[in-house]
Amino acid sequence: MRLFALLAFLASLLLALPALACAEAQMAGLWRASLYGSQLSATIEQDGNSVKGEVVVCALTGETNVYHVVGAVFNGHVYMIHGSGHVFEGDARGNELTGTLTTKGGRKVELRATRTP
Repeated sequence: MRLFALLAFLASLLLALPALACAEAQMAGLWRASLYGSQLSATIEQDGNSVKGEVVVCALTGETNVYHVVGAVFNGHVYMIHGSGHVFEGDARGNELTGTLTTKGGRKVELRATRTP
């Protein structure tokens, strides 16, 4: 139920602010980060304020996990969610993205990613 409310909120933001789409920070591209020794890469697509992406996590054990996320970006502030309940909220400035990943269990982890060419 909480996920549906969040999706409805994001949809209402997207419908209410179409004029911001032209001046919005560009999130599209390949982003890389490290989290507890695991390597993360996220391929992000953007259409105006809407963003979606595929996040690949390569663990130290060799295991690979793929997460598909959707969200929105307004004035460089990004909000992305995964269907399982993981949420990322942060700020994009140029080629740097910093924010907090909140897992479905409520654990908060600071995350910093850089866009690669």
